[in-house]
Amino acid sequence: MKVFESIVIVGRGNVSYHLVKAFGNRVKAMIVKETNFIEDWYSHLPQLTSYNELDFLPDLVLICVNDTAIHEVIEKTPFDVPVAYTSGSVKLSDLPNRLKLGVFYPLQTFSKNVATDISKVPFLIESENVDFAVELKELAAQISSNVLFANSQDRFHLHVAAVMVNNFTNHLYARAFDFLKEKELDFDLLLPLIEETSSKLNRMNPMDAQTGPTIRGDEKIESKHLEVLNGYSKEIYELMAASIKSLHEKNEL
Repeated sequence: MKVFESIVIVGRGNVSYHLVKAFGNRVKAMIVKETNFIEDWYSHLPQLTSYNELDFLPDLVLICVNDTAIHEVIEKTPFDVPVAYTSGSVKLSDLPNRLKLGVFYPLQTFSKNVATDISKVPFLIESENVDFAVELKELAAQISSNVLFANSQDRFHLHVAAVMVNNFTNHLYARAFDFLKEKELDFDLLLPLIEETSSKLNRMNPMDAQTGPTIRGDEKIESKHLEVLNGYSKEIYELMAASIKSLHEKNEL
């Protein structure tokens, strides 16, 4: 038996896009600030600006908005309706108390124009209501094979780490892209390297996978690299080299 046969999703961003696709016709409506937009993936759903426009009470409201708006959205949601939000960093204890409030956090980066295999996405579940937590876990298990309970502190720490491995790493890609563009070189030449660096983590931990001039102690090469960099890119290179050296010295003790 499927739990939560009628779902309303609040928000129109990347996370909501993928959850709409994942849950299909179980999503009965979207609640958004503005309804005067046209996107194919919303076309089959009623696009509403208020719960007052619903002619039914949903089994679940999934809140997929930015962190600063979650509190307000919860307060505007009918009290008897179960609510879960998809943030990695907002604590349950910081939100209005209600009988069924939980976390339904997909630990992944999402983009509307990039297909994501949601069956492999870790979902972190939390609720002070044990029965509701189990229901949310069952719901997540219907679309993902990787579902676990996580308290607010663990979820926050994972979110911090996720920002480092995703957002910060992607920014390094952007810096490298910009550098190569200035030199009239093709960033795509780095893609096999990026893929191999990432795939190594399936076979070893990041400490053991570290390579490069810093880990070899090749200060001469580092100096040559720094000669062709400037601004933030140079500062980042120096900071990352120092961090690599410090972390490996620490783990060698």
